[in-house]
Amino acid sequence: MKIDLHMHSTASDGSLTPGELVERAHNLHVEVISITDHDSVAGIAEARQRAAKLTGGVVPQIVTGIELSSRWQGHEIHVLGWCFDLDNKALTELIAAQQRARQERAEQMIDKLSKQQIDEACLQPVRARQDNVDEVITRKHLADALVTGGYVATVDEAFKRYLGKGNCAYVAPQWCSLEDAVGAIQAAGGVTSLAHPLAYQLSSKWLKRLLAAYKDVGGEALEVASGQQAPQQRLQLAQLANDYSLMSSVGSDFHGPGRWRELGRNLSLPDGCRPVWQHWDLSTLVRDQRH
Repeated sequence: MKIDLHMHSTASDGSLTPGELVERAHNLHVEVISITDHDSVAGIAEARQRAAKLTGGVVPQIVTGIELSSRWQGHEIHVLGWCFDLDNKALTELIAAQQRARQERAEQMIDKLSKQQIDEACLQPVRARQDNVDEVITRKHLADALVTGGYVATVDEAFKRYLGKGNCAYVAPQWCSLEDAVGAIQAAGGVTSLAHPLAYQLSSKWLKRLLAAYKDVGGEALEVASGQQAPQQRLQLAQLANDYSLMSSVGSDFHGPGRWRELGRNLSLPDGCRPVWQHWDLSTLVRDQRH
């Protein structure tokens, strides 16, 4: 079964709408997907509506999902969550607080960019997102605006010159704690996974400290397989998942069409892993409409 549990839509920093993501998954024969936007569940309803209109082949089932930003020991750590109640009070309140923090941070970064003589017209698309409650703001949106305005050539350059830690427009995020992120997802009946553990660029010692802390607050799974990953990295993460008695998850972290990442591509788990979906009833999650 083709499963992808980590992707982003225009509700956060993806380039495709939730409906377009569903269509792409359908065309690529991905059977179970989760749209895990940053601190937002705004895209799930549209995704399900689009899936309900698809015919022919395997229609992808939409698993509720989110990627919560959290803080731990001065590091920004992302926690994926699935199969939760969208109306749970604890989770909806945390999401609202996270989105307020994003709005405040974006405003502060815009002010800093304005002091760097960045033209207001360049920043207007980001300001427009502030008025839409269904669209969160990320640094990627500011980076895109700087590229469009001609101030930098690439998103990477925008981070290196303006938006990255220690640069002139950087503002430290005020995210929830790792414990709060895990707790809110579980309070809503969901299951958690630590997203892209090697992306935090922690030493081996600090990565193990993170996994121990994550396990201590009730974390259940580790993202072991991603599309853009060396085989040895996948084996390393599979071993860490087993060492810390964590289940394993898979996800492309797809943000839009490009050369390196694709929905559902190269996401098989190594032998010995316990899939996070091992107790999900996939026979009811996948609706095969082939006749």
